[in-house]
Amino acid sequence: MERAAREYVSGKGVNRGRIVLHSDLNNFFASVECKKRPELQDFPVAVCGRREDRHGIVLAKNEKAKKAGVKTAEAIWQAKKKCPHLVIVPPDYDEYVRYSAIVKNIYSCYSDRVESFGMDEAWIELTGDIRINTLSDGEKVAHKIRNRIKEETGLTVSIGVSDNKVFSKLASDYKKPDAVTVFGPFNYESIVSKIDIGEMLFVGRSARSKLHLFGLNTIGDISLTNEIFMKSIMGKNGMKIYHDACGGNISPVCRIGERATETKSVGNSVTLPKDLENIDQVKRMIHLLSDKVAWRLRNDGFACRTVCISVRDTSLVTTEKQCPVKRTSNSIEIAHAAIKLYEQSYDITKPVRSMGVRCTCLVNTKEHVQLDLFDDKQEFRNKREDIDAVIDKIRLKYGMKLIYPAAAMGTNTTLANHPAFSHGV
Repeated sequence: MERAAREYVSGKGVNRGRIVLHSDLNNFFASVECKKRPELQDFPVAVCGRREDRHGIVLAKNEKAKKAGVKTAEAIWQAKKKCPHLVIVPPDYDEYVRYSAIVKNIYSCYSDRVESFGMDEAWIELTGDIRINTLSDGEKVAHKIRNRIKEETGLTVSIGVSDNKVFSKLASDYKKPDAVTVFGPFNYESIVSKIDIGEMLFVGRSARSKLHLFGLNTIGDISLTNEIFMKSIMGKNGMKIYHDACGGNISPVCRIGERATETKSVGNSVTLPKDLENIDQVKRMIHLLSDKVAWRLRNDGFACRTVCISVRDTSLVTTEKQCPVKRTSNSIEIAHAAIKLYEQSYDITKPVRSMGVRCTCLVNTKEHVQLDLFDDKQEFRNKREDIDAVIDKIRLKYGMKLIYPAAAMGTNTTLANHPAFSHGV
């Protein structure tokens, strides 16, 4: 192996002393559904989009369905052909968001550096904790987290322990479900180096196929090359793959509230199974969309200064409009701005096929705000923020569906339960 890999194996690499966990909730969507309905525990279960909503594919499956050959993203009929007794359940994104938030709160008890990687995965950095000095110490913490998640939520998790983000993710994928795996310099040659390069983070199908053409099939094969060669065949991405394969990924784990990449906007959109035919239906739908956008803003620690709305009519013509607003993360204020945009910019006599509400010009809610001495509505806004905080606590404990905006009452139940109302775009 080349110098970079030799340094890693000898314990002298750039990540010496780091302790990074990667936690991955096992079969997350399907596990939550089985938690909600214990009678499903003994059956193969798949969470699938509904056929009538044009989303008739497998979104997630439990272990029994996985063993039967069911795969994510395949059509329902294909899954049923492999597994005739497969139980199909619709997605409940509100519950997934709630469980994700509960688990993230557990992570925060062990570190202030917790970086989400989707709804069901997160990195947790323990480096610098005086009680945790080795990967063995990190493994003990990983077991504590795994047991606590199981006790408090009923879900299982696989956790990888390493000295960098790439190998910790590789370790969490190595053994599932309900497991802790440690990858480090001590087992790099015996285990890590023999894993297919396609299993490593950020090495997609195209990159994997190209590397295989050069006889580079495993992580160890990459470590036998060098930076110059990898750059010659794959450019800058080749250099990154080389360093990652040699244990040299130095990307930090973001602190809670920070972002690995800057978030530009938060929004929700929906293609409706039934067109909206009048202004009352549109207003109710905007309130539902705005409620989910506001929840996500507050959950991520943001407020917005601009509200955008997009509308597609039955001719499939899409138009977008936006307007400035006072800094807000309140669903009513967002909805009122979106409704005003709709009434000013669109022909309200035309049926609506799809629509979305999006907030941009985001600001961190921890930042100080210059108050307007002449704003007589500030006290009212403060009260709304207090109400929002209470609503968020109730939803986190009992679920999103316990509280809906009064302005959305009367909305068709099918539409209110549409995945887009809790799944951002």
